[in-house]
This record gives sequence, structure tokens and C-alpha cells, in this order.
Amino acid sequence: MNLDKPTAEDYQHLGAMVDQMQSRFIRGVPTADVFAPLLVDLLTFTGCEYGLISEVIADPGDGHEFLRMHVLTDISWNEETRAMYLKHHSGEKTVEFHNLNSLLGAAVLSREPVIADDPSNDQRRGGLPHMHPPLNSYLGVPVFHGGEMVGLVGLANKEGGFHEALIGFFQPLYASVAAIIGAVRIDAARMQAEASLRQSEFEMRSTFEMAAVGMAHLGADGRFLRVNSQLADSLGLQEAAMVGHTLAQFIHLDDRQGLCQQFEQLVAGDVPRLSMQVRGLHAAGDDLLFSLCATQVCDATGKSGFVVAVIEDITARKKAETAMLAAQAAERANMAKTQFLSHMSHELRTPLNSVVGFSQLLQLDRSPPLSATQRAYARQIESAGSHLLSMINDLLDLSRIESGTVSMSLESVDLRQSIDEAISLVSKAAADAGLHVDVLFPEGVMAERVEADRVRLRQVLVNLLSNAIKYNRPGGSVCVLAGPGPQDDEIAIEVKDTGHGMSAEQMGHLFEPFNRLGAERSHIEGTGIGLMITRGLVELMGGQLLVSSEVGVGSSFTVVLKLPAGHTRLRVEPGTSDTDGPTHAAGDDGRLCVLYAEDNPTNVMLMTAVMEMRPQWRLVCATSGREALQVALSDPPDLVLLDMHLGDMTGLELLQQMRAHSSLAALPSMVLSADALPESQRQAAKAGVLEYLTKPIDVPKFLAAMDAVERGL
Repeated sequence: MNLDKPTAEDYQHLGAMVDQMQSRFIRGVPTADVFAPLLVDLLTFTGCEYGLISEVIADPGDGHEFLRMHVLTDISWNEETRAMYLKHHSGEKTVEFHNLNSLLGAAVLSREPVIADDPSNDQRRGGLPHMHPPLNSYLGVPVFHGGEMVGLVGLANKEGGFHEALIGFFQPLYASVAAIIGAVRIDAARMQAEASLRQSEFEMRSTFEMAAVGMAHLGADGRFLRVNSQLADSLGLQEAAMVGHTLAQFIHLDDRQGLCQQFEQLVAGDVPRLSMQVRGLHAAGDDLLFSLCATQVCDATGKSGFVVAVIEDITARKKAETAMLAAQAAERANMAKTQFLSHMSHELRTPLNSVVGFSQLLQLDRSPPLSATQRAYARQIESAGSHLLSMINDLLDLSRIESGTVSMSLESVDLRQSIDEAISLVSKAAADAGLHVDVLFPEGVMAERVEADRVRLRQVLVNLLSNAIKYNRPGGSVCVLAGPGPQDDEIAIEVKDTGHGMSAEQMGHLFEPFNRLGAERSHIEGTGIGLMITRGLVELMGGQLLVSSEVGVGSSFTVVLKLPAGHTRLRVEPGTSDTDGPTHAAGDDGRLCVLYAEDNPTNVMLMTAVMEMRPQWRLVCATSGREALQVALSDPPDLVLLDMHLGDMTGLELLQQMRAHSSLAALPSMVLSADALPESQRQAAKAGVLEYLTKPIDVPKFLAAMDAVERGL
């Protein structure tokens, strides 16, 4: 068909092609099926061998343009291109053309029609792939919709080539193709907008309904338009029962006026948002506390639409915060009390050291001897000082237990050794009371190990033994029985006395602080908190304290503790020390030398008097850590006696500096300090201190410790 001079029949044919294409589009036929018959008719009408109808697309990533084919003729030349065409034809994968530096892309870049009757020599050519069908002529016409290039119609291999008149003849067809592509784009954008709107509405509904806090939409009059289930549940109501009612109806009467005033300001636009805490009313009559945040949503004209409110029930959180603040305040009070008692304990021990120490010296000094009355006075001074010291220790321990600041170091402890140590500490009191303390272990068991804090276990046993002795009867007895506990991994230590026993009523008040169950009317000294301390320490060691008593028979206190991991109730033979103490030579005058590091002059004077009772020792005093180190280096002593708190350093720091010198590395050490904290005692034990004695000084105990050191030298 020659279209150089179109006839009326040609125009009629062109009109029919356009009408059929538009009819298919109006019927809702897919775009590819709209254009496919058109391309066939176009190739037949023009006598072209190949053709395509494509859409110009801007890449959303970098904005570069490319062609996406709607329809194209099969120009495959191998298996790969054949598979590509079939995927496009089936709709699996659309063919796209991104290389615009070619005849196909020239019209896109120039926005002008491209005619090439000698493509192989055309400067705009981009080259053809190997085995590509020959390209003899080419026409590419860009199509526009609303002033925007939306597509490209391409024809190739027309006998005789292409000319400008042909472009003008097909202009109605090009315009219709552009209109259809534009309409498809508009429809796609509309569907995308509708999908986005549906998704936004879904997300809004989901956020509203599934929110973990109460949410509501309110009108300008404060009435609920919509509420979520969380808000309704917090008020004990159904959602439908709230719609139409005002927010103020569910607010505590005292808070309504303030809420209404702020809500009116929000609706009037005087404030951008509302944020406040208000009290709410539950359907059951309970008071609630809400955190209310609201903001106004306006339409496009700025007119008030509705108010979005987030109404969170913070009742439980506020109660928890209040409880936490109260707990923190109580903890701070306990800590302050503990710090105060610790400070006072240290301050009181220093004068008590002189009171008790000098009273003991007066009783021990036989040149000249005191009269009977004077000795009684001295004993009374010592007894009162010791009782005051016991009260200080008990109050400090109780305070630490209540505040949770007791330091525990659980380890495998030799139970027999701990019992023996405790009995030795109460042996004088037992002898004075005319009582004998018996220790019974199950047959075949020489010793047991328990999981406990060594210092605290000894304290527990001493407390129980002291009570068994104090509250016993003349001629009575005390028995310590160690044996299996209630569970296989437990051991029980029972302290049993033959005292007056306790009634059921007294047992009910046994662990009340400062309640001595009537003993305060007797001559027996005590504070009424010893058993509270004992039970607290046992529980901190992971054990329990069991009590049984019978009036007229006696009482039994049983400490149940865990066995160390991996230990069973086995026979353990007593061992011997695996180290021998260093050998020390006496000084030039034949006496041993003890270096006493103490910065308190009264304590130095007391120690000078005490050491006169051991003439075989020579006492050298230093009033600071630095001075003590210099003295020790110039004249190495046989023993160093340390106060834990010197003016320039601690006693353990001094000991560490001494042991850094080879001449003092094996120097034996003892501590005599007002610092009675268990943690300090543990640190001293780790540092190798032989004995940790606390002030006020127990002169006989101190002299016994000195004698033990002397025997080991």
C-alpha cells in the first residue's frame, strides 16, 4: 500500500484502526491486548516487517528514562532472545530498553521523530547484537499526552523507507495511543492512591484499636465519637456505652472544671495540645489516675474536625512509683542509720577501750593489790563497759541486717572448729555459772563442713550458747549436738539448755525487737535483739533457725545449714598445720620485740600498762604508718600490732608496705582496732593476720594471743 498520497479509503482504514483500539480500551481490555491488534494492523497497513509500541518510564531510583514495551513483534534470533520474547508475551517479564544511545532511544532523547532509511550508516545508531535481523529502515515517533512524552511507536523495514508525510497521516493514531497510555497512567495513580488511602486507614484503625493505651475521638463539645477497647476496659464499660457521652462524665468531680477549661482552649485554637493528669471514675466506683494528652485535627480549611485523645491509665504505675519512692526513702534512712551507728560504734569503742582495759588492769595488778571493795568496783566497771559494748555490737548488726548491708562470704567451714571456738569464747561465762557445755557428734563423725560465713557462724553459735548459759538454772547443762539436717544436703547444729523454758505465748513474741519476754525484770543483762540478729544471720547464710521450748524443761535452738557443694557427711580426721612459723631471735636484751602502730595516746598508754604483764616482750610504739615502717626497717620486730585506721594509712596498707621488704616479708601480725566490721576482719585474714582483736581490749584474751604468738616464734 502506497501512503505517499493517502486516499479516502486510507483515511477510512486509519479511522477504523483507531476506533477498534479505543473500543477495546473502553471495554476494559488489558493494555497489551489493546495495542497488540493495533500493531498487527499497523504493520499490514504500512508494509513494515517489525514494530513496537512502548511507554517512557522514569526510573524511581535515579530518574533516568527507559522504554518499557507494551507490544513488539518477534525479532528473536537465538534461544535466549526467543525465551525473552516468550516471557514478555506471557506477561511474566516485560522487555525493557535502557540504552537510549541508539536509533530506538534517539526519539526519546530528542523528543522528535526519527527517520533512518540507511540505519547501518546513521550516526545515531548504537549497533546491533550478533545475528540480529537486518535493519533496513526505521521510523520512531514519540507520543505526547498533556505536553508530556509518554510513549514511542516504532516501525522498521518498510520497503522504500519512510517520509515525513507518513508521520502526519498517522497523527490521529499516535494521539490515541498517547491518550490511552496517559489514561492508564492516571488510572494506575488513582488505584495507587486508593490503595495507599486504604492502607493508611487500616493502619489508623489498627493503631487505634490495638493501642496499648486508651484512645478516643471527641467532638468539639467534648463528646466521644469513638473509643477503643483499651479505654473502655480501663473504665469497666463497653465502647458503645461511652459514645455520645462527654469525657467529663468519666472524670472525678474535683478535676472536671480544670479539664473543661483546657479542652475549650484546645478547641478554640488557643493552645496546640492538652496534656494533664486527671482522676477518673471506674464503673465499680474505684478512683483511677489518667495521663491525658489531646490535640485537635482540622480540615483543609482550618476548621475544627475532631480531637484525638490518648488517655492512659497510670494508676498502677503511680502506685508502684509511690511504693518505690517510699522504699528508696526507707533505704536511705536505713543507710543513714547504719552509717551513723557504724560511726558511733567506732567513736564509742575508743573510750570503752580505756574503761574496760584499765578496769581489767586494776584487777590483774597485784602491786599493791586492790581491796575487796575496790576489786568489786573494778569488776562492775568492766561488766558495765562490756555490756555497753555488747549493746553497740547488737544494734550495729541489727541495723545492717535490716538495711541489707551485711557482707557475707560463704565458704566451706570446719564445723567442729567453729563450735570449739565458740565454746572457748563462752567458757568463762559457763564456768562462772557452774555449767558444763557438752558437744555431741554422731558416732563415727569426727568433723563436718558446712557452707557458711566463718565469722558469722561463730557469732551465731556464741549468741545461742550465751543465751543457753544466761537463761539456764543452777546445776543445769548446755549441750551442742551436730547431726544430719532435714534434707540430705543439710546439717543441723542444736544448742539445747535445761533452763526454765518458754510458754506458747512467749514463743509468739520471741523475735520481736527489744522484747526480753519478762527477763528485763531480772538481774540478767541483755538487749532483746540477739535472737533477731541470730535468725537474720542464719537466713543470710541460706539456712534457717528452728526453735522449740517447754516450760520447766528447757529450750532448743537448731541452726540448719547447707553442706558445701560436693560434700557429704563423711568422717574427717583432724589435720595439722602444713606450715611452720618462722623462727625469730630475741633482741639484744633477750626479750622479744612487738611494734605497736597506734595514733591514739590513751590507747598507747593502756598498751604500755598491759605489756608490763609480759616482761619478756619489749614494746615499741609508732604513732603513724610511716613512722612504724621506718622503725620496723631499722629494728625488725618479732611481731607487729596494728590499728586498722592510722592517721596516714590503714593498718593493712602498712602491712602491705612492710612485706614489700625482704627483711619484713615473714613478719607475724595482729590487729587491735575499734573497727569491728566483719568485712575488715575478712580482709585482715586474707592478708595473713594471725589474730583480729577488737576494742575495747579484753586483756586476758589479748595476753593469751601474745602467748600463742610467743610459742610459735
